[in-house]
Amino acid sequence: MGQQIINDLNNVTIGGSYAGGNIVTNNYYVRQTEESVQAGKDDKTVFLSYNWHDGETADRIDKYLSRISGITVKRDVRDIGAWKSIREFMKSIRDQDYAVLIVSDLYLRSKNCMFEVTEMMKEREYADRIFPAVVETGIYDPLVRAGYISYWQQECDKLEIVIKGLDPANTVELAADLKRYKSIASSIGEYLSMVADRNNPDIQDVEVQIEKAILKS
Repeated sequence: MGQQIINDLNNVTIGGSYAGGNIVTNNYYVRQTEESVQAGKDDKTVFLSYNWHDGETADRIDKYLSRISGITVKRDVRDIGAWKSIREFMKSIRDQDYAVLIVSDLYLRSKNCMFEVTEMMKEREYADRIFPAVVETGIYDPLVRAGYISYWQQECDKLEIVIKGLDPANTVELAADLKRYKSIASSIGEYLSMVADRNNPDIQDVEVQIEKAILKS
């Protein structure tokens, strides 16, 4: 059951939830007037990239930044319409001014989260447009970073073995998945080294630091 909100226009109770995979995440709805939509055209847009297990942290950052004039947060639970492509939404991370990446263990093991990372890394000077919110502090240890590289190499190997056992005519989409896995495996080392090299704010204060950085730019 999703989080319940009172619609102040009709005084009726509504509920909403966004389901993906085997996770259900609370959703909330924001009523916008035509004037607010028009004013938001010049906002700085921020893509919120996270694993749904970190929904509480994502909610906190989302609600904090969404209250700030001049900032619009793009988030899956709000911006993927019914029956719309999840992958196309994930690709849109490149179109936003900034991206907040909630870097947890499950985030780094998620093909969808890491797909968003690899999409962002296609942009020149992508490092200047991301704000890592580090939950998994083990990434500062090179041995831990090596473990994530190993994990994705193993995922590539497992999928490749399965594909080899199938008729090639039936594996076009799986081959595309394997290509994405290999892109993650080849990129994650660079990504983690870049994040680990930064003076990342404490996760409990990160939204305040993100606000300062965006408004300063």
